[in-house]
Amino acid sequence: MSTIPNGAANPNAPGYPHPNPCLSFWLQNTRSSPLIGHRTTETLPETADVVIIGSGISGAAVAYFLLTGPNPPEKVVMLEAREACHGATGRNGGHCRPDCYRGYKGYKNHVGKEQALKILQNEMDTLNLLTKVIEKEGIDCDFWRGKSYDIAMDKECADFFYESLQEFIADGGPTEGIVEWIGDAEEAKKRTRTPNALGAAEFPASSLWPYKLVQHLLLLCIDKHKLNLQTNTPARSVSQGPSGSDWSIHTDRGDIKTKKVVFASNAFTPTLLPEFLGRIAPYRGQCSAIVPTKAFSGKGMMTHTVSHRWGINDFDYTIQRPKDGIIIHGGGRWKVPTETLVGYTDDSEKLPVLTKHLKEFMKENMENWGEEVMGEGLLYDWTGIMGYTPEAVPYVGAVHGKPGAFITAGHSGHGMARTFTCSRGIAALIRGESWESTGLPECFQPTLERLNTPKMTVEQQWVEADKTGVPLMH
Repeated sequence: MSTIPNGAANPNAPGYPHPNPCLSFWLQNTRSSPLIGHRTTETLPETADVVIIGSGISGAAVAYFLLTGPNPPEKVVMLEAREACHGATGRNGGHCRPDCYRGYKGYKNHVGKEQALKILQNEMDTLNLLTKVIEKEGIDCDFWRGKSYDIAMDKECADFFYESLQEFIADGGPTEGIVEWIGDAEEAKKRTRTPNALGAAEFPASSLWPYKLVQHLLLLCIDKHKLNLQTNTPARSVSQGPSGSDWSIHTDRGDIKTKKVVFASNAFTPTLLPEFLGRIAPYRGQCSAIVPTKAFSGKGMMTHTVSHRWGINDFDYTIQRPKDGIIIHGGGRWKVPTETLVGYTDDSEKLPVLTKHLKEFMKENMENWGEEVMGEGLLYDWTGIMGYTPEAVPYVGAVHGKPGAFITAGHSGHGMARTFTCSRGIAALIRGESWESTGLPECFQPTLERLNTPKMTVEQQWVEADKTGVPLMH
């Protein structure tokens, strides 16, 4: 298992983020960012009211909602192991795509009807909140909101889509004006431009430049609300003080004490909170940027984002950026053994098998892609590390038995559709508000019951995830 423990106390922990990761398309094209190498103060503060560990979309949104909300704390410090937003958020597909029906049956089997309905509603709430904040703050992040297609590429998948949708409708799930089922194969082929489609579902989605979103939020918090961002400062360990309600975060540059700490560290959280070992597992993914052929340029550009799916858990996803026409395409994880993905934290390397898959996917699956002339086709591909839970349900809330500790992690490759509402909820909890005020599903909480479930190896987690019937997201 290619982890980078770097002195982590537990050899089974995921360790710390790789010190020299590859760059994504997003990161390659924001090398002028003022956040690179940013440290608000030359020395690490000795104390803070709140410390946020992680500067991706979860951490940035926690800072935003906390500092722009009522009674903001005076001293908020954010620790980032590498450069700001160089983790999973800076490497994802920029696909904000709520699950409007697909995972319902699996969630229902795992957490019950009421919570399953809340999970899917939360994802639409997240898309709406994200839209609201981008408009309110005037964030230039290439935000686009429109529609997406789930495309069934075999009968097993078509049946799965349809049965999930019907069960969701039967249980009162909202679909009118939201989800359209296209059961006629010829119509599905025509509308999705996919010759092998057997069926499809259309529903809301959006896309954006994830790094630019986070950059705007962080700079706003730094410039107007005194956020202290410390990059290249990994939190090596976190310990409770004698009273049990104060915390020390240990870094290579010294320690910082605080009453409240937020773990927005996703796949790497178990290194700092051992109780999440066997409950949040690193999962390696690969994504790419593609220059389209003429057939998919200009008036021929895609009008929807799409996800091609085989069976329940084999999928790829595709977004064409309206601003420059570049196609962002991720997936292919089903082309390699699971053991080469689960548990790996090295985002400095790529898997050649996945690079080949990403390079060839559009030609093999999209209608009339055509031959690629010089300069068209695969521009670049890269690796990112996600944090998965067996039930595809994140851990969000106050950490049991650890006063002042909060977590938002384990978003299972679906963080763009969850993190904004989750981070807003964490900000509310820090202010002392009730769980009910967050509007989040109760099943997200890191309760004692969830933490008392038997720990699993990452391989066991994967088997368990398949049993739940909750599909991998996108």
